[in-house]
Amino acid sequence: MSRRWLCTGVAALLTFSGTVSGLQGVHAQQAGTVVTTPTSATPTSATPASATPAEAFRPVVAGPRPVASHPLTSVLKFAHEERAYLQHAVRDFTCRVTKRERIDGELQDYYYIDMRLREQTYAGGQETQPLSVFLEFLGPSDVEGRRALFVAGQNDNRLLVRKGGRRFGYVVIDVDPFGESVKRESLMPINEIGFSHLLDKTIRTLEQDVVADPSGDNTIVEHITTATINGRPCEMLRITHPLRRDGLQFYSASMTIDSELHVPVRFDVYDWPETPGQDPPLMAEFTYTNVTLNVNLDDATFAPAILRRP
Repeated sequence: MSRRWLCTGVAALLTFSGTVSGLQGVHAQQAGTVVTTPTSATPTSATPASATPAEAFRPVVAGPRPVASHPLTSVLKFAHEERAYLQHAVRDFTCRVTKRERIDGELQDYYYIDMRLREQTYAGGQETQPLSVFLEFLGPSDVEGRRALFVAGQNDNRLLVRKGGRRFGYVVIDVDPFGESVKRESLMPINEIGFSHLLDKTIRTLEQDVVADPSGDNTIVEHITTATINGRPCEMLRITHPLRRDGLQFYSASMTIDSELHVPVRFDVYDWPETPGQDPPLMAEFTYTNVTLNVNLDDATFAPAILRRP
């Protein structure tokens, strides 16, 4: 199994910054991202969304068990509930993304990106709003000032990019959003970057894990209720497959849900260690901070002219 396939196949269960081995803090200082697990969490003043049941999380230890009580059963139930909630409640959002990915065997630098996104919506079986994504890159320096725009069904379904960086940063080009030039910088397709799409891919990955480990004896699920990201209370779900087996796509992966907004705000994934006793290699990590939901982003936010503004 290739490393690129592993990363792409679990991009949702791994997506946005820092190592969580033993629940260590994550430090991505340019983005102001810190993940910790204090003994208590203080609610913020943010207006909470309607509560989504979190009772589906169950601390589970590995061991032989019938399929009916597979440790991922409750995780899948929770993921389905979260996806249904997001599809109903979240129209658009803005946030800061911090990401790092291993591409072609090399762990890349941290990327810091401001994102604005309108989710795809339907009414009466007809699309009422296409998926719309605008990204503005803050770092590293070789991509600073880059802007990327994708609106499904518009601009010939091409990704419009203002180059950014140190040379010819003002140049705007259009590229295949699924082409090799894009894959060299990101394993997550831009049309899968919204919260609902992330959970779709998470669900598919978990279902594959159940098939690959039907007894659940190689699956450990941990539920951490006192995680925080940038001071916001969160719940973290970590899945570990201690032994490499056919069909399993990762050694360990974590997903963190904001306890008030009920959106996934952090993903990370690790491959199996090459030898016993080694630390598992990080494959990808993504963290969403400064998340604001339902800000009523308009069409002008996703117009090509935004790429050329000062």
